[in-house]
Amino acid sequence: MANSNLPSEKTPKKGSAQEDSRVTNKARKGVTPSSAGEKSHSPSKLVIKFWGVRGSYPVPGPKTVKYGGNTSCVEVRNDNHRIIFDSGTGIIGLGDQIMTEYRAHDGNASSPLVFSILLSHTHYDHIHALPFFQPAYLSQASMHVFGPKLLGYDLRESISETMTARYCPVRLEEMNSHKVIVNIADTDHLLFRNSHKVPRVITAHDEMAELHHDDLLVSVMHSYAHPKDGVFVYKVQNNGQSVVYATDTEGYRGGDSRLIKFAQNADVLIHDSQYTTAEYTDVQDPKQGFGHSTVDMACEVAEKANVKQLVLFHHDPRHNDDMMKRVEEHARRLFKNVIAAYEGLEIYLGE
Repeated sequence: MANSNLPSEKTPKKGSAQEDSRVTNKARKGVTPSSAGEKSHSPSKLVIKFWGVRGSYPVPGPKTVKYGGNTSCVEVRNDNHRIIFDSGTGIIGLGDQIMTEYRAHDGNASSPLVFSILLSHTHYDHIHALPFFQPAYLSQASMHVFGPKLLGYDLRESISETMTARYCPVRLEEMNSHKVIVNIADTDHLLFRNSHKVPRVITAHDEMAELHHDDLLVSVMHSYAHPKDGVFVYKVQNNGQSVVYATDTEGYRGGDSRLIKFAQNADVLIHDSQYTTAEYTDVQDPKQGFGHSTVDMACEVAEKANVKQLVLFHHDPRHNDDMMKRVEEHARRLFKNVIAAYEGLEIYLGE
């Protein structure tokens, strides 16, 4: 199992999703947490960056500076593709970074820009910052959005509803990018070819294409452990390595057997861990049935799935930095190689 090291000092600018954190000791092999400012990762390797780690609603302020207050957004990229999981407020800082990179690469900002957003579901804290994602307004951009059809509503319809004039000054149709918004099923795969920027949807009726070096393959699991119609859990595979994104899912007694199978031997498991056991079972204010896991539930899945690295995610907005430190210390007693996600955290696979 790869080593995991917590940063001994992190001094991000308050409220900034872009501010990087420093890691004083790096593991030499396997899954390596690192500071976002370091550029030593090997070409074509997967890089995971956390832009928003909170659940429910954003909590900026002095009590959340260390771990961050933005809602869910995780970036997974290699040299050829950028996949964005969810569009909570963390996507705003990511969008600013994408625009900075794009303009630096192309001073005239005329080259095509292609990116993909994979939504776990359409609850508000996972989509509410899409209107503030700057690349979506670039006419040279091609924005591919994939996610579940929930409660009978198409993905485009669900997103568009939140951007009507009643709720938002900008309609979805007014964003200048070329928008491809597609419902996918849990039997589908997304194939990101090394030689093509645009992902291909492979259905259960299609023949699975042979994977080439550096191709990314995304698999889907529909978890029903979140009200009212469940969420999608995603697995990204690249060159024999894998990362699983499992937010907004509630555990079961003995562990979620489907998720344990889906995440088996993953290099990184990003798992919802919003509550402590005491909060989950509090008689006065119980959280059972809310669709979120405890830290113990996440650790149990990680152990039974034999994953190399567990990343606690979707932190409760009421958990300040001191509380998050205690949560992390408790988790480490249950599963050795675990870290609580914080804004700016980068993980490099295979270093």
